[in-house]
Amino acid sequence: METSQVYFQVPRDAAQRVRQVTWRAILAAVTAALAWWLAQLVLDEPTPVFAPITAMVSLLDAPGARGRRAFRVIGGVVVGVVVGEVLVRHLGTSPWEIGVAAGIAVLLASTFSMNPLTVIQAGIAALLVIAMHTPETGYSRLLSALIGGLLALVVSQVLATPSPLALLERAARTALTLASRGLRGAGRALTDTDPAAAQDTLRLLRAGYRELAALYTSRDTGREIARWTLRGRGQRRSVHEFDDRLAHLDSLYIDVLLVAYAVHEVIDRQCVVPEWVIRAVDELARAVEAAARDLRSQTHRHHAGALAEPLLQLTATDVPPALAVLVTRVRLTAVDLTALTR
Repeated sequence: METSQVYFQVPRDAAQRVRQVTWRAILAAVTAALAWWLAQLVLDEPTPVFAPITAMVSLLDAPGARGRRAFRVIGGVVVGVVVGEVLVRHLGTSPWEIGVAAGIAVLLASTFSMNPLTVIQAGIAALLVIAMHTPETGYSRLLSALIGGLLALVVSQVLATPSPLALLERAARTALTLASRGLRGAGRALTDTDPAAAQDTLRLLRAGYRELAALYTSRDTGREIARWTLRGRGQRRSVHEFDDRLAHLDSLYIDVLLVAYAVHEVIDRQCVVPEWVIRAVDELARAVEAAARDLRSQTHRHHAGALAEPLLQLTATDVPPALAVLVTRVRLTAVDLTALTR
């Protein structure tokens, strides 16, 4: 990668990370503020710090993991508050007591969970109880943590749970649209015998591996939402069926990339490309475009499968080796597309 590309890639990556976390940050911040207000209202305490802490930490994870995260945070905070309250009553609030409380809370939390979040929250909660010792009772601190955790559960399980099916659909459409663009570019490169266009197509599809990685992430998140959230449970069967279908999408995308490599090789070797080969690449692009419109729709899947079916019969005889490789790659991509749309 050229130096200038590296310089531009760093801010692009930073901007992408900010986009990914923006909604989580807003959701967690708003919920933390509501938890603070609700705890003040219910407990009549001026500074119920554990409510917003528990709420915010619980909601900064991916959607499918927020419910489990809330339980882990609540468990750690409860252990830490109990340990801190016991020690502050008997030992005081010196630096040594802070260290002892944090250590004991971590050890106790590890007896029922080795999850780092639970263990860390236990230590931090014990530390806060002693370091910020106020007349507030331990009972109020526990209720404060529970209010924040329960509010986070309501938000994560009901109010702000994305549809796992919509999540999977968006990821699949993005990956398939990119694959179809790559095939269109490959077809134009063959038609014009344009090595620069073939190289641009390769560059586009290589960059698309980011979208393929996003697809894997979306599949994991969709399964987690379907398993651990109330909204997801209602879509569980459809999510599992669609997720099984998407298992074919990664091999399809790789096949499209190999088609682009084969096109680049054909042009580089200055092979004479028959018209039927160019038509085959264009038909493959049309089939992938049809699947990209709505992979869950049986109508669109049948249309995509019908466009791909004639390509299953392609054979490469009496053609140069580079062209034979291209024809074979087109046929194998059609095989994967048929499996995806079946």
